[in-house]
Amino acid sequence: MVKGDRFIPNRSLMDLDQAQSLLTNTTNKSQNIQFSIVVAIVLTVVFIAIVVILTVAIQIAVVTEKYREIIDGKLNLNSEGKAFRMLVFRGSPKSSRKSIRHIDAMREEEAVAFQKGRKQHRGRQMPKREVRVLDAPNIVNDYYTNILDWGKNNTLAVALGSEMYLWNANNRNVSKLFEANDNDRPTSVAWSENTKFIAVGFLHSKLQLWDAETSKPIRDLEGHSKRVAAIAWNGQMLSSGSHDKSIINHDVRARRNVICKVKAHRAEICGLKWSRRGNMLSSGGNENHIYVWDSSKMSSSNYLHCFKDHCAAVKALAWCPYDSDVLASGGGTEDKCIKIWNVRKGTCICSIDTEAQAR
Repeated sequence: MVKGDRFIPNRSLMDLDQAQSLLTNTTNKSQNIQFSIVVAIVLTVVFIAIVVILTVAIQIAVVTEKYREIIDGKLNLNSEGKAFRMLVFRGSPKSSRKSIRHIDAMREEEAVAFQKGRKQHRGRQMPKREVRVLDAPNIVNDYYTNILDWGKNNTLAVALGSEMYLWNANNRNVSKLFEANDNDRPTSVAWSENTKFIAVGFLHSKLQLWDAETSKPIRDLEGHSKRVAAIAWNGQMLSSGSHDKSIINHDVRARRNVICKVKAHRAEICGLKWSRRGNMLSSGGNENHIYVWDSSKMSSSNYLHCFKDHCAAVKALAWCPYDSDVLASGGGTEDKCIKIWNVRKGTCICSIDTEAQAR
């Protein structure tokens, strides 16, 4: 090598193993630094979480302690702020002192109420004798007439021979409404729903409307040719059934009183009864038949049902007060049955033998 020339190193003087080692150690140091940073971050987060948890726990403990102090104060102090003891022993079980615990009082009240309830729900006892006996001279014993009716004003209207009387059950006063003339007599009577009027049917086909307060006749309703033995009110409409086999609906307010006249029965009309809603009329006849009519389309040939199961005249009719589709009927001496009908289906629900005529 010439002196003064550039220095060119000799590869023979280089240690390649040492150089490789130095390069490798540099990479490992970089990785170690990164790992150390991650560990430090994780430890910092864990430390912060521990601090937060401890802070929350301390606050909960403080609040719990304050709540406990408040509860202790409420339970251990009476209304005057003085300390008292709860669940104080007040005597032995054999003590005769009355228990003041609310549970015992409630149980005693329930037991008393149960005993009262059992007494109140005992089976109904039917009276075995009359409550009151009224003298009724000249009363006519005729199965086909309806000469008694009790109004909602607690007044009984009754026909005694040719005379009509009113008996007030509240004050027991008796008043004479009228006396029929010309050998005529009442054969049916019915109070209006508002008890202001009394409808009276007569033996000689007359049908009269009377004012109950003034005891004066209001008007005569025409249309029948024989005795009127069955009448029934439906609001301002009065239905009447006669021995002439016809049923007439009268509008008591109209000058021409006859609304419609139907003739389906083959014998005298014995019973009439409107349903509670006033949309259906049932009629019983002496030919043992029951007809059910729709008030909106009554005609001699247009009826809902004709029941023919009774063996005697049908006078007793009654609609169920809570089910307008149920009708009860009672037959005469040769029948002695009460039958329950479903007028919607036109079927007999049941038949009960009463061993006596139903009136």
